[in-house]
Amino acid sequence: MANLLGKFFGDASKSAETPKAFTIQIDPVKFNLSTKPDGPVHIQLESLKQKLTKLSSNVENNLMLSIRASTKKNVELAASAFKFDEEYIQKGKFEVEYLTLAYSSFQNLGEEHLAVVRNARMIMQELERIAQFALNIAEKAAHVQFANVQELHKDEYGLKPMGDITAEMIKKAVEAFVSGNSKHASETLDMMKEIQDLYDKALVKIKSSVNDQNITNLTGILSILDHVKASAEISCSISRHFC
Repeated sequence: MANLLGKFFGDASKSAETPKAFTIQIDPVKFNLSTKPDGPVHIQLESLKQKLTKLSSNVENNLMLSIRASTKKNVELAASAFKFDEEYIQKGKFEVEYLTLAYSSFQNLGEEHLAVVRNARMIMQELERIAQFALNIAEKAAHVQFANVQELHKDEYGLKPMGDITAEMIKKAVEAFVSGNSKHASETLDMMKEIQDLYDKALVKIKSSVNDQNITNLTGILSILDHVKASAEISCSISRHFC
């Protein structure tokens, strides 16, 4: 039994090592949480919106980075996407999560201000999903092969423009909330038509060329296309709250 437990849990020296899940260097005490707003509520909420905008920008950048890494089969670039996620996205999400929970649960905010906090939390959770899609894409870098790896801004399935459009959609969706301008939300929904068109063309191309020799590679590429499209759909989901 002791040997069996040892296999499951390892020896004492190994268990003392810091698990990867706890390597994010962040101190929640520095968030300066309080049961009452520190100053006017609108200033506190404006600061929250700024942090959410920064988080959104980091998610957009990492999505594009991951797409480039996979289309160019650049494993080092893919690894940097994971580092970027841990250093900037996870930290940003951690802070916004704490702030929105504390504000909504402990500060007795009025309904109007509470709605702002709840929307910020909703967006943070959706950005977290997109951030995970970006990492899923980066994971494929070593397992997919595109035809024109050497051409920096081109690939045969339109992933580069899909990524650019999706990043812009994410930006506009968050801006619709931050600025209160529903035009950004409407534009995001309109841009989904471009994503769907690019996706459909890529799918036709993949299906027309698949065979037993390339099916594994094309399945990986299709997975990347699906993740980018799903990210665009999430930005639309956010936007529908602010149309």
